[in-house]
Amino acid sequence: MAEEINAIEVNENYVVELAQELIQIPAENPPGDCSDVAEKILKELQSIGISNIKTYEYEKGMPNFIIQTGDGNPDAGHFVIGGHMDTVPVHPDEIESWKVPPFSGKLVEDEIWGRGAADMKGALASTIGAFKAIQEQKIKLPGILTWVLLSDGEHGDFYGAQSLVNNGILKELNGDMVLYTESTSNNVIRSFKGRIFFEIKVRGRSVHVSVPEKGINAIEKLAKIIDAFQANRIAPEPDPFLGPCTLTFSTIKGGSAVNVVGGRASATFDVRMIPGQESSEVKKQLEEIIEELKSEDPEIDATLEIIPSGAREVTEILEEEPVVELMKRVVPAVRGTENEFLPGIESPGALRLFIENGIPGVFFGPGEFISEAHLPNERVPAKNLIHAASMFATAAKEVCNGPKLK
Repeated sequence: MAEEINAIEVNENYVVELAQELIQIPAENPPGDCSDVAEKILKELQSIGISNIKTYEYEKGMPNFIIQTGDGNPDAGHFVIGGHMDTVPVHPDEIESWKVPPFSGKLVEDEIWGRGAADMKGALASTIGAFKAIQEQKIKLPGILTWVLLSDGEHGDFYGAQSLVNNGILKELNGDMVLYTESTSNNVIRSFKGRIFFEIKVRGRSVHVSVPEKGINAIEKLAKIIDAFQANRIAPEPDPFLGPCTLTFSTIKGGSAVNVVGGRASATFDVRMIPGQESSEVKKQLEEIIEELKSEDPEIDATLEIIPSGAREVTEILEEEPVVELMKRVVPAVRGTENEFLPGIESPGALRLFIENGIPGVFFGPGEFISEAHLPNERVPAKNLIHAASMFATAAKEVCNGPKLK
């Protein structure tokens, strides 16, 4: 790569208006149907001259796309951008909390509001804006620029990135690096906590509440377990950068009627792991805590399971990786301020699948870090979208002009 980076200008109004239009097309997951937003994106790409588009659909309404431009010489560099089309739903109980209609895409004081503004309809608009700038300015790309555009990013990736992995498509892509466009305020996240979704089930014995001593109250036994499951018992020391391991209960169910001692109870909880922890070891530690409780109370009958697809290990790439070094130079070239490394306190999502399949990458996107994504009044600064589009295009030019970086 050249020593000096010259930022590529983008069509600012186009990026902002396209983000607004994409927000106006619901793609809530569940149910996960991305057909309408995908149709809009494909029309935009075709209108700017992008025709190398392959479609992979493993569930009706959940298409995935491999979108490419450039001269196609892999030895000249292969730059990958990743993102998903779906959003979390707008819960009916939250509608009244929105200051603007959630699918309006309204521009309010230089921020674009609406479901998906930060996660990640805005980033989709920035990516298309980057492709548009490259096409219209006839920027030479001897290598390959790929956009992996996914469905099912908000509900486990199974019909999106995971299905591409299962069919060998991500492995065959053989990209040099990837920017996965989650919300980072256009800064690099290269280190991520792991995540485990657990379910614990407790069995008791139901009896009429007038004779509780004849039963075993599963709800009370579960309460003991909840009280004993503390994060500091599985990871006593916080990580200097990512912070502490956390253990948070999220749902609880139990009993059958108000006048019956609860014979069954269950709960789900989330563990965010830090470097040095693995999901199998965390499960073992928690099972040991249950055994300790059983030694004190033999009536406790509990099973602990990791929810299917619920474990994502700690993920990290080195600061010396070319993708990190690249963005440390691209960011100031575009916005005039340095990159700030941010902690990946959320799990790495689909990015981990790229990394596991030979494409090192980072989270890097225009949504504000620790933003209102997933909450009422989700929004994104318009300037972030414009900067991101320029950064994507600038980075692609640097990588795809060879030589190959890995």
